Amino acid sequence: MEDYDVIVIGGGINGLTAAGYCAKSGLKTLVLEARGECGTHCDSVEHGIPGFVHNTHATMLLHAMSPAMADLDLPGFGLETVGTEHVYAHTFLDGKNAILSTDPMYTAMNFEKHSAKDAGILGNATEFLLSDFDHLMEVMHRFAHAAPSQEILDEFGSFLAKFAELSGIDVTFDQMWNMNGFELTDTLFESEHIRMMLASCTWIMGAPPVHKNVGSLGTFLALMLGTLIPVHNCRGGSHMLAHSLVKAATAYGAKILPCCPIRKIIVENNEAKSVVLSDHAVFPNEKIFAKKIISDLTLVPTFLEMIGEDAIGREMAQKISRFDYDEQNLFCLNLALNAAPQFISAEFDEGIQQSFEGYFGGESIKQVEAANRDLVNKVIHDIPIANYFIPTWADPTQAPAGCHTAILWLDVPPAPKSWKHGALNGFDCWDDIKEQMADELVDEFEKYAPGFKKSILERLIYTPLDIYRNNPSAIHGNWIGGSNIPEQFYMNRPLPGVLERDSASRTFVKNLYLSNSINAGQSSLSGGYVAAVEAVKDMEAYDSNVFKAKTFEWLMENVDDIPKNLGVR
Repeated sequence: MEDYDVIVIGGGINGLTAAGYCAKSGLKTLVLEARGECGTHCDSVEHGIPGFVHNTHATMLLHAMSPAMADLDLPGFGLETVGTEHVYAHTFLDGKNAILSTDPMYTAMNFEKHSAKDAGILGNATEFLLSDFDHLMEVMHRFAHAAPSQEILDEFGSFLAKFAELSGIDVTFDQMWNMNGFELTDTLFESEHIRMMLASCTWIMGAPPVHKNVGSLGTFLALMLGTLIPVHNCRGGSHMLAHSLVKAATAYGAKILPCCPIRKIIVENNEAKSVVLSDHAVFPNEKIFAKKIISDLTLVPTFLEMIGEDAIGREMAQKISRFDYDEQNLFCLNLALNAAPQFISAEFDEGIQQSFEGYFGGESIKQVEAANRDLVNKVIHDIPIANYFIPTWADPTQAPAGCHTAILWLDVPPAPKSWKHGALNGFDCWDDIKEQMADELVDEFEKYAPGFKKSILERLIYTPLDIYRNNPSAIHGNWIGGSNIPEQFYMNRPLPGVLERDSASRTFVKNLYLSNSINAGQSSLSGGYVAAVEAVKDMEAYDSNVFKAKTFEWLMENVDDIPKNLGVR
């Protein structure tokens, strides 16, 4: 087979993003995908009843903030972005809810119902962020699309410190940085409903509030969610994001070969030279050379399975073998419904019926914190405290007329030691307990939206074990390329020594780059962006007209044209 400038291992949405940029930069680019179709963590399927499209993984998408929207012209390749008026809601059994909206005035009105003081703090935050908006956007671009640095962290610190001063809160950034998310929300807000909403919001973003650094920075990002970082879905389902990226990459000249799993990355004298396809590939055992190799697989498969200890050394192999995958793992329940959920708390604020994602379960911050600590300790918490999605409120084409889909996401330990029903046998337990866990998850949601159970027409259960079976690169079914814990966060990510200093994706193996397991996000496409920037620069093919857009640029220019509430009655 012919040689290439760049080989991308894995056709996930970040691998495809990297391929699109490399090809548009004039590099001869090949994507090798193990499955028959690209976009593994961005699947949308008709599981059973015709017409019901289930997003089996990525649903909360941040693609609209990505420079790739403009640089690769994803809307021109068929991507239609949709959303709802409100971004995030947390519902409670006392009949109240807390909401983050795309309209900051609406969010403030909701906060006012809980606490005038908290509404004032939110107003200060919004006013401050918007007053220095251009600077904030530049910092956010470098945070998501450049190498992690103390300088960027200090700029975030400056924003937080000014916000705290403006709000009359006597706390420094260093103090905030060393808090966990629960401690920070307790410092900032008095309403328990608002604190719980922000804690759950950081959790679903992959920043568990129980951890210091991770939880505190996640809380800051949660405060910006809505007005500044609205989440979306795609018309036709999440998989349409992968479709548009495939179309873009191939239009710019990339070649994509499905059914081509990799057996080995050949490394000689600490330099990646080529890849060898497995004997199950459509080109069995084929050896393909490239000047640069980008791995969209996660850390452990890339180095321990594809390269091996002999090439990277025992010390590095042992370090990588300890990379943690046991947080950010999901038990997913996809549901076909004959009616939309009706929340009791809509009487308090009807905006909850116009937010396609939110949280339920747990009625105190102590319960949420206990659940987060159980997760860390590999115990399934007694009460389901979970995320929900109603994608059809944003996009009614994902279900037959008058019907809806729903997804209940529960963060779980992938290899649980126990739950309230007794001891468990770790990762292999899921096939035995998934039906009962699904029943309990539905029963819990029923408390917040009575009649929900009767509306269910069919269900698809997707456990961490199922996620791993579908994508073996997602060790233990991890959805973020490895746990976001302090030891693996920001400048430590994926692990100290894996990436070159002052690099976002360039590894200690020459000519090998990562677009997964790094600081850059998943559905924001930033992992693919940063890998492409560094590979293209190293090939001396960088063109500022290819990498022209900035974070949020496309969103800010098109926010008024994104359809909202298409499936809301």
